[in-house]
Amino acid sequence: MAACLRVLIATLMALTILAIDTTALAADRGLQLLHKRYTDAASNFRGEMIKLADVCEQGSYFSDAQQIRLRAVPAVEQTLDLDDLPAQILPDVPVNLPDAELAWRAKLRKLETDHALALYKLSRDALHQGHVSFAFQLMREVAFHDPNHKYARAALGFVRVGEDWTTPFAATMTRKGNVEHPVYGWLPKTHVPRYEQGERNYQGKWITAEREAAMRSDFRQAWEVATEHFYIKTNHSLEQGVLIGQELERFHQFFVREFAAVFNTPQQMQRLFDKGEAAASSPGRRYTVYYFRNKNDFVQHLIQQQPNIAITNGLYLPRNRIAYFYHQSEEQQQNLETMFHEVTHQLLGESSTRVIDVGQKQNFWLVEGIACYMESYRRDGRRVTTGNPEHPRFSWARERLVTDGEYYDFASFTQLGMQQFQSAGDVATLQKYYAQAATMTHFFLNAQQGDYRDALIAHLSQIYSPSERIRNAAKPLDELTGKSFADLEQAYRDYVTSLVP
Repeated sequence: MAACLRVLIATLMALTILAIDTTALAADRGLQLLHKRYTDAASNFRGEMIKLADVCEQGSYFSDAQQIRLRAVPAVEQTLDLDDLPAQILPDVPVNLPDAELAWRAKLRKLETDHALALYKLSRDALHQGHVSFAFQLMREVAFHDPNHKYARAALGFVRVGEDWTTPFAATMTRKGNVEHPVYGWLPKTHVPRYEQGERNYQGKWITAEREAAMRSDFRQAWEVATEHFYIKTNHSLEQGVLIGQELERFHQFFVREFAAVFNTPQQMQRLFDKGEAAASSPGRRYTVYYFRNKNDFVQHLIQQQPNIAITNGLYLPRNRIAYFYHQSEEQQQNLETMFHEVTHQLLGESSTRVIDVGQKQNFWLVEGIACYMESYRRDGRRVTTGNPEHPRFSWARERLVTDGEYYDFASFTQLGMQQFQSAGDVATLQKYYAQAATMTHFFLNAQQGDYRDALIAHLSQIYSPSERIRNAAKPLDELTGKSFADLEQAYRDYVTSLVP
């Protein structure tokens, strides 16, 4: 992360936040003004880009005109992927073009870089005023319009190496002479041929892959796989550890992008920014995952800490700051669903530098609801989806509601604390709790074209706030949405009924 961004965040972390209504109102007004500035800048940019697209069409550059119109669309309406950034430095506009083409291409580059500069200034103001999640969202848009913007790239976890943009961890590994193998992960370049021939380097000596597997079956000697944000220890196989790391990195990118607004304190945003930078030199700063080759190893490792561990497929222990899993089957998605659930707990729980108790007295439904919702995360090539109505969590809740007319009223359900939620009385009731929590999360994130999404994110942010005072006084969703629970329940019933596979 760029030095100036560190200074800004450190400054914010040193501020005392006064818990009085006037401060909150001032913050709201400040955020409204920031959004107004953003809307004005986006409108001006869009107008100039459309004028340029018209010029291109007049010169018969029809496909270029279409692309310019796409890039003129504000981020909130954007169909392009703001995270799809070039891996190399964007070169200057070639000077050997026909005069007309050179003119509009130079104009396009200037419009985009000027707009990126305006957004960057706005993001700095947002950061100064304490709106770190908005600042983060703006940084993504800055890099989209000006991929060479070094401060935006740094904030998003990139460093420049020669003519390339890469991550700090990847840059460090490359400097050490390593390459990233798609199957075996980061290896010294000289080791790659021998690994592909079935040899393994174990404690400085070359042995067969079979012999290494036998030695590493003891979890104390397990494989260790490092990625940008995760440290994975596994006695299943090196290949599985690498595969898990790749999947979790993609999941992390999606989660941070979609739920950055949850991490709305300087401390939490510092944790997000620091992960990639610190990973190069401090493995302990990564999210730690233990992955066992079978259920027996999983149970034996945890039985002393969790006497009932045999009934679960995975868990995250906040006080250990470790997520634990075992290989359930050769069906990769079955393994990943459990991971996405527990790693959601991990990403939210470790957004603070210390262990915080969440949902102890009330609102525990959302702690589990968001994790259950993220089980539906799927990636098909570059396409990512969540919330498939056919997922069991949602289909069970829908069937119970549509067939039997049953659901838990929102006022009572949202008041359940962790102990009340987890001690439901029987397994069937607990399953209903989890299914409704997941489906309520689906509703608040997606219903009414996302009208309730900001309210849910604000609620989740308060539940995971580092401040105990804020956690214990989290505003209820009827207040945050401006709708009574009765109205929300009716909208929920209508929405869930509409979730036809």
